[in-house]
Amino acid sequence: MKKRLPWLLLAGIGAYLVLRRLGLRSGATDEEVDASLPGDEVIPHPMIETTHAITINAPPSEVWKWLVQAGYRPSGRAGWYTDSWVNDLVEGFFLKFTVPPEKHHERPGARSANEILPQYQNTKIGDIIPDGPPDSAYFEVKEVIPEKAWVLYSDTHMQYITPNFLRGTSLQSYGEFTWVFILDPLGEGGTRLILRTRANLGPHYLRYISPPIYYLAEAIFPRLTLGGIKQRAENMLSGNPKD
Repeated sequence: MKKRLPWLLLAGIGAYLVLRRLGLRSGATDEEVDASLPGDEVIPHPMIETTHAITINAPPSEVWKWLVQAGYRPSGRAGWYTDSWVNDLVEGFFLKFTVPPEKHHERPGARSANEILPQYQNTKIGDIIPDGPPDSAYFEVKEVIPEKAWVLYSDTHMQYITPNFLRGTSLQSYGEFTWVFILDPLGEGGTRLILRTRANLGPHYLRYISPPIYYLAEAIFPRLTLGGIKQRAENMLSGNPKD
């Protein structure tokens, strides 16, 4: 067993480094990772920053329609286009331990929309974007540049990282983070969709133990969201919106 320990340690370090890389960036170029983006000033000194990107074969005007209607699906918005077993796990398991039972929504697990929702096409600064059961996590729109940038801020999400029994104690989590979506036009009617996350988290003990969980989440959910928007925008443009 002692002979295996160094190899297990190296394997663990290697796995963590791979996870960290996937969490910090996927699909993004060095220029996109290093660029200053609208919304960076909302959290000027983040504990962590990630940048993910995808190329979509549809113009920004089409991608924008899918983006600005996003939000917690049971609230009536379009969802975050993350439909998968991972999304079901969050709704069916994680939220039960981090969101008080009385706040749970009556329609958990609703699938993301495959159509444009006209009632959510007009977004403005100060809008509230629900991202959980009533009276739990939500975003506030901090900046809107139509068909170019959508900046979302939250100081509510981090409260629901720790389980219910820690709520109201000195161990309860807190913090803030931003989701910044950038749409860069490409030649021949394409779009480069970038998602940057900046976050701060407390108390101190979480800053030391949370990075692996944070990187895991960042390695999964941005890919699902960006991929879901890409699929829908391209399918709508091709005339097959429900493919």
